[in-house]
Amino acid sequence: MTIRTRLTFLYSSLLAVVILAFSAATSSVLNWTLRNQVDETLTKAIDDVHGYAMGYILSPLQDSSPRGELGMPQINSLSTPGLYVQIWLYDGVSKRPFPNYASPSLLGYADSLDPEALGEDHAVRRDVIVDNVHLRVATAPLVGPDAEIRGHIQAAASLRTVDAAIDRLLKIMLVVGALVLMASLLLGDILSRRVLRPIDVIAQTAQKITAADDLSRRIPYTGPNDELGQLTQTFNETLGRLERLFNAQRRFVADVSHEMRTPLTTIQGNLDLIRRIGYDEELLEAIESESQRMTRLVDDLLLLAKADAGRLSLDRALVDLDTLVLEVYNQAQVLADGVRVVLGPIDQAEVIGDVDRIKQLLLNLVSNGLKYTSPGGTVTISLSRDDAHAHVSVTDTGVGIPPEDLPHVFDRFYRVDKARSRAQGGTGLGLSIARWIAEAHGGQLRVTSQVGQGSTFTLSLPLLPEQLSSEAARTTLLHVRRPLRMRNP
Repeated sequence: MTIRTRLTFLYSSLLAVVILAFSAATSSVLNWTLRNQVDETLTKAIDDVHGYAMGYILSPLQDSSPRGELGMPQINSLSTPGLYVQIWLYDGVSKRPFPNYASPSLLGYADSLDPEALGEDHAVRRDVIVDNVHLRVATAPLVGPDAEIRGHIQAAASLRTVDAAIDRLLKIMLVVGALVLMASLLLGDILSRRVLRPIDVIAQTAQKITAADDLSRRIPYTGPNDELGQLTQTFNETLGRLERLFNAQRRFVADVSHEMRTPLTTIQGNLDLIRRIGYDEELLEAIESESQRMTRLVDDLLLLAKADAGRLSLDRALVDLDTLVLEVYNQAQVLADGVRVVLGPIDQAEVIGDVDRIKQLLLNLVSNGLKYTSPGGTVTISLSRDDAHAHVSVTDTGVGIPPEDLPHVFDRFYRVDKARSRAQGGTGLGLSIARWIAEAHGGQLRVTSQVGQGSTFTLSLPLLPEQLSSEAARTTLLHVRRPLRMRNP
């Protein structure tokens, strides 16, 4: 059973319960109201004849006027159509109705309207069936001055009108309720189809994506920004992210395959030459160079894989950033190879982080600048600070980066000049690793560049808070490790 069918039956079932409850409540209220009106009429009839009956009980009996011949006074209640009144008196031997003590409509009827009530010493109201007629009978005792019961007054009215009204109401509600339920089933099915249509579209789109392996599909939605609209938007965003991840993974696999194919081809070719011509020092050096390049590539890939999985920890400690910049400057002098390395303004700054990772980041930036700067060019390293951050800048006078390439320079295996970088032994992962290290320390890595004039990479790291500047506080920072997750591309 589909969700649409279940919702339709659920709403219809709830509506049926509401209709039944409303019908029961309405019929109960109507029945109570009509019966209350009947009881008020019976009470008024008893009050009308009560004074006459008590006057007769208290008056002296005349031998010449036996009880059965006394005339009934003209009382309006007794002549009301559909109203029956009896007066029962005790004569010391038995209880019997006196013909003159009954309403005209009961002349000739000698039985009590409610025999069981004649034995009660309090007022009683109950429903009785007399000659297949449903009556409402009220019985009230006649109490003499001596507190003894001298008789009873019984007043009755037919409930045929009440029963007919209740029966007619129930039939109307039954017909109307059935029509409403049928309409609710039809309308519920139409509304549920319309409301749940985006979910059907989502399911169909997911099936098409699975069948065609096409993550570029999106769910069309033009409705309001309600829960279904938000679900559609979230699903489309998820599809977009999956598409980007899938494309990134596909490019990553292709790039890794390409990067591994080049050194493997070189190694295989040099080995073939060695087999044919024998030992050759240059060929062995080429094999060793390509092997080292493959080792660096594998190491970088393992580093990024651990970062992606959140299994790479940082040894957080106090880092004198100015001292670390000087170490990187000295090491860059060895790697310069015809490029002039210059030390710019250096401010004193302290940060919290992993000194080895930060040094790796800076060396990656310097190495990148040296690769893209021609001999005779300059790479400048500087350190500045503001109120909250330290800023390390690496500026080169190299070829620069085209504007269309700037958003991608931190992507894995991305190169602006692929042939030159590969020839110099790069893996295309250095800037990706550098960005991860910066973000893992709560910092940011930015780049600005102009083609033909060079590039500037700026690392911003949060400074050591003033409350941690004391020696006691610094010692608590040593040997603290925190696993960090690499941001997905």
